[in-house]
Amino acid sequence: MAGLHEVAKLSGVSKSTVSRVINNEYGVKASTKEKVQKAIEECGYVANQVARDLKSQKTHLIGVIVPRMSSNATAKGLDGLSSIIDQAGKHVLLANSQQDNAKEIEYIKRFNQKRVEGILLYATHLDSALVKAIKESNAPVVLIGQDGSLFNIPSIIYDDVSVGFSAGQRLIEAGASNIGFIGVNSQDIAVDQCRFQGLAHFLQHSKQIDPLFHSRGEFTIESGYQQTKQLLLDWPQLDGLFCATDRIAIGAMKAISESNKVSGKDIKVLGVGNDELAQVCTPSLSTFNYAFDFTGKKAAQMLLDLIENKQAVVSKLVMSFESISRQSC
Repeated sequence: MAGLHEVAKLSGVSKSTVSRVINNEYGVKASTKEKVQKAIEECGYVANQVARDLKSQKTHLIGVIVPRMSSNATAKGLDGLSSIIDQAGKHVLLANSQQDNAKEIEYIKRFNQKRVEGILLYATHLDSALVKAIKESNAPVVLIGQDGSLFNIPSIIYDDVSVGFSAGQRLIEAGASNIGFIGVNSQDIAVDQCRFQGLAHFLQHSKQIDPLFHSRGEFTIESGYQQTKQLLLDWPQLDGLFCATDRIAIGAMKAISESNKVSGKDIKVLGVGNDELAQVCTPSLSTFNYAFDFTGKKAAQMLLDLIENKQAVVSKLVMSFESISRQSC
């Protein structure tokens, strides 16, 4: 029965090169790949099965890359996308990039080595290196959360500029006039830059004022708490606070309470995401709800359509949002 040694001997390459061709890895010349595949076809029944797999590219595997496992958005998105992928008879391979840009690129390459049929990427940034990795991927990639449509990358995004605009409107209507923003890393165009841009646009065009500040930190309650402690000292006139996520906002409200002020009365606070904690914290957090589970389903279906060549034109889908009013604003 033929094995790697026989295929390597017949094709005139090393066993490691044969293995790389079988695993569809990067860096193998097309001419070398053709020689190996021809040798596989000549090596009997077992090798013919491998050849058929190489030709069909049907592993029934979908790679999913997320930035962190603790996120409410991630958990709900995974629930949604996995249901669609399961219905299609395929299986999820999950990777956690831990908000490391280099790991996103590394996992795209690893998933290609595993010969996944497609990749769903919850991206936290979009730079030239990531675009290059996506373009070089043999498997189609759908971006979630960042807009890659200018680079012909299928994308599903949230209407983050409109959320920021609506946040400014809600804070002004609630009586705030000195409003600040707590965001995240500036490389996160959607969560940090777009949400701030929307807020600034509303304040500048409706009240001819600018936000007091644009602070940046992490996606955590602790980060929101530590930032707000200092911001309250730097900006004692603060009476309105828009936070890029609910968890940042919950930390901010803890700091406000410790400063002997009351969220919702002395300082209006808004978050984004409708995290479960937003309902049970005191005071309860006013926020914006994104349908993360539905977004996961739409992303999975978009990818499946690309795999089956049902979608000829690169598309961008913009998801809407819902305002949730509670005690903090």
